[in-house]
Amino acid sequence: NDDNDVDDNDRYMVPGLVRVPSGSSLESDDASDNVPTKQQEQPQPPKRRGVSFSPTVIIQPIPHSSTLTPAQRRKMYTTCKEARRNKIRNKREYRFEKSHWKNATEEWEMGVDVITGELVHPAHESK
Repeated sequence: NDDNDVDDNDRYMVPGLVRVPSGSSLESDDASDNVPTKQQEQPQPPKRRGVSFSPTVIIQPIPHSSTLTPAQRRKMYTTCKEARRNKIRNKREYRFEKSHWKNATEEWEMGVDVITGELVHPAHESK
């Protein structure tokens, strides 16, 4: 394969993402994998889906919550007040989506807060 040749699969990639070669970490059976390329004229049978794990791992100890500073706890855990606000917000969004998960609002359908840049669910947009 010449360096100037573009693999057909590269045209469908999102910028900044790297395609994982088959047989390494994740395998897929996307339709794009079965599109014949210059090297692959014959359609291949679909690959098995699956996940594989690296044989080498790094063990990270998790400190007990009693060893955390108050500031660390505030960052890691939700207060009762915040949990209540989240519950109210989630119920409002769920009702907006007619109480069915298939109607869930996608990110591209949301508004953007002009000050914070955060996504705003349509259930919370002012009318």
